[in-house]
Amino acid sequence: MKAERAPGYLDAIAGVPLSSATLAAWQSAATQAWSDPARMHHAGRASGLLLDSARASIANFLGVSPANVFFAGSGPDALRATISGIFAVRSGISPRILVGSVESMAVLGAANSLPGAKVVPLALDRAANMGAITGAIDLTHLQSQLSLGAAMACVQVANAEVGTRQPFAEALTACRTAGVPLVADATAVITHDQLPTDFDVLVAPAKDWGGPPGVAIVVTSPQLRWRPEEAPDRGWIGGFPDIPAAVAAAVALEEAAPSWQIQAESNRAMIDRVRSELLSMNLTCAGDPTARLPHVLTFCIEGAAGGALVTELDKRGIQVASGSACTADTRMPSHVLEAMGMPNDSSIRISLPPDCSDATIDLFLAQLPEALAVVTA
Repeated sequence: MKAERAPGYLDAIAGVPLSSATLAAWQSAATQAWSDPARMHHAGRASGLLLDSARASIANFLGVSPANVFFAGSGPDALRATISGIFAVRSGISPRILVGSVESMAVLGAANSLPGAKVVPLALDRAANMGAITGAIDLTHLQSQLSLGAAMACVQVANAEVGTRQPFAEALTACRTAGVPLVADATAVITHDQLPTDFDVLVAPAKDWGGPPGVAIVVTSPQLRWRPEEAPDRGWIGGFPDIPAAVAAAVALEEAAPSWQIQAESNRAMIDRVRSELLSMNLTCAGDPTARLPHVLTFCIEGAAGGALVTELDKRGIQVASGSACTADTRMPSHVLEAMGMPNDSSIRISLPPDCSDATIDLFLAQLPEALAVVTA
């Protein structure tokens, strides 16, 4: 039976229920792919074929070879394997890892955990948007740090917390000129906004496009040199392959592929409407107003903690998020907002699910002023 969500659900980054087709694919694969896909007997080959088919399907959507698509058990697992795998090859060239200050905690944690690594934070661009800090990296600072040598750079495609798209093409050009590989966290981008057509390596969790939470993808260019701690087993990095999760991720992507751009345009219009209403209420919206993901918006409140407003809205049938985008603990301040110089303990983030409607936005905008009045009284 397909899970249902509340009509006022506005926390798609946390995940959405599997569609009926995706759930059926997961259940079917669970009955067939129970053996080790590395085995040569019939049951093993059957499991391997399902895993191969899932890789091929995702590769087809991304326009790459199946040999360059890998699975991992989560986004953080995928990022750790990617960052450590590149560092294993390039640490002799330089111990420096250049990391944007608004990267996810998974990226920051993976880079900082590597023995011998020197993590260099990349500054944010203060000149963009008439001096406002939108969360975009400073390309001049990136270029100056690249000139000093680096094992790799980590620059997200877009920020999943405030929505700002990074100047990714320019960052990739700078890294290619310096001969430094670029790791790109593509969380919240696939089936929401355009992916880069050129990259060294992209990482994204399947729950972004309606897949199950226990799987993520790593997509590499043929030229990338990396050495994961564990050699990928039939395309799965680390541990025993969760083939039902991989199959479900592929089916969810196939299901979303035909119409995601139409939904993205609708989401952008709804977020523009919410942003306008929030500004009219004298609330501060974070991130770039135009160069952004179409389904994500974060705003700051004064006089109350973000968690209190989350609870009050939840009582009214509206589910939103507060705090850092990459932790479930709403008590943890947002390092992204802190880096941007914004209040980091009183933020609210909404992220629109794939089938979000104007009725959900109407409900949110109708209930928000009353909820704010309660928590700030």
